[in-house]
Amino acid sequence: MKFLAWAGAVSLLAVTTDAQTVPRVDPQAERVLRAACQYLAEAPYFSINAEIWREHVNEEGEKVQFSRSMEMEIRRPNRLHAEIASPHSDRVFWYDGKSLTVLDRKQNVFSSVNMPATLDETIDTARDQFGIDFPMIDLAVSDPWTNAMAKVITGRYFGLAPAMGFNCHHLAFTQENIDWQIWVQDGPQPLIRKFIITHKNEPGVPEFTGLIREWDFNSRISANTFAFQAPPGAMKIQMHGDAAQPGEGVPRPTGATEPRSTR
Repeated sequence: MKFLAWAGAVSLLAVTTDAQTVPRVDPQAERVLRAACQYLAEAPYFSINAEIWREHVNEEGEKVQFSRSMEMEIRRPNRLHAEIASPHSDRVFWYDGKSLTVLDRKQNVFSSVNMPATLDETIDTARDQFGIDFPMIDLAVSDPWTNAMAKVITGRYFGLAPAMGFNCHHLAFTQENIDWQIWVQDGPQPLIRKFIITHKNEPGVPEFTGLIREWDFNSRISANTFAFQAPPGAMKIQMHGDAAQPGEGVPRPTGATEPRSTR
């Protein structure tokens, strides 16, 4: 399991050395991140409203940033509902403890596959067998702290700074292939408000940014939220394994005359 898989295909877990080097993490950075992870792990349910920015570097070296909006509802240990939308795609995900369903709203096609009985296992299965990497899904794993620190090399604390209108603790961590920064709200609710992932070994050093506008830990989430109902005229298609090219849930039709989803 990887922590903060908000960038999609690239894990935040870097490869440690053969000597299993002990991470060099500032005590204040560890304290703040541990508190944020514990707060999430203890929440029986929550929802977020977020904005995601991903940089793409083309063959000419031009860097272009694309944005998406995301709403996600989690009920532990085995419920998920997420909507990810941009001008180019609009996909919805339902996990009800038994199956994962992906709906492409623009093409009105959907796919369903059986999944394990827990969210942690489903996250891994969806990624490994079908190439589905949900942005921000690592907020929902059962042990965010262990996931986060598994292969961190260094961690630093940069003090308080504004993020999304809140006074936040600014932390920065390094791993072998990426660097990541995170802003955690100061006060009794240590909520993650912003993060940046830098893919430092990729051409153009693209970044992925997540901005969490709203958290809700109080509103009980109806069981119907996690139950899929096909919209009128929707076509069911087969979900193909696509682990070689991870994305945000791409149901692909089997017939040449059926519409194709795009990433």
